Amino acid sequence: MAAQVETVKTIKAERLTRAAFAPFGEVISTLEAEPAERTGFYNDDSGLFMLGVLDCDHPVEFLVRRSMIRDFRVRYLERHQEITQTFIPLAGHPFLVVVARADAAEEQGIPAFEEIHAFFVGGDTAVNLHRGTWHEPPYPLVDNCVTIVTSHCALTEGLMSKLNERNEIEGYDVEKRNVTERTGVHLRIEL
Repeated sequence: MAAQVETVKTIKAERLTRAAFAPFGEVISTLEAEPAERTGFYNDDSGLFMLGVLDCDHPVEFLVRRSMIRDFRVRYLERHQEITQTFIPLAGHPFLVVVARADAAEEQGIPAFEEIHAFFVGGDTAVNLHRGTWHEPPYPLVDNCVTIVTSHCALTEGLMSKLNERNEIEGYDVEKRNVTERTGVHLRIEL
């Protein structure tokens, strides 16, 4: 039985920095980054930056997600233990990402509200979530936002499966929890 919706809570979207995002994952951007030593190839016309590591227990899939602007309401929080999931914008499309640490204090089976953060991610920046980081799929800030998402076969199958009687998904490396059903709270992102 669903909890009665009694209240609305908000989380304020924050500016994305490496330090602020470190508990949740890696920022993939040349901003605030030091290049690796130059190799001498191509007259040093290019620089290399080591910004993150994609780690997965299975062969990685690259999914393309096209999405429209949606209500800035956190309906679900999900996490995956078998991959460091990456969200890579294409065509300069910015988005918001909602996250909570993998080891966040939980209440009613989801991260406590004070553990949940939202970040602006520019169209020239990607984020790579640590294994187990709670998150909601990116919230596009433009219509037809195109994002590459890393996944693996079981995870993709799990995300495409039907919701259970609690309107959630459990299995296939997916823990997808319904925030409002569990808490009775509408959690919104404030820009």
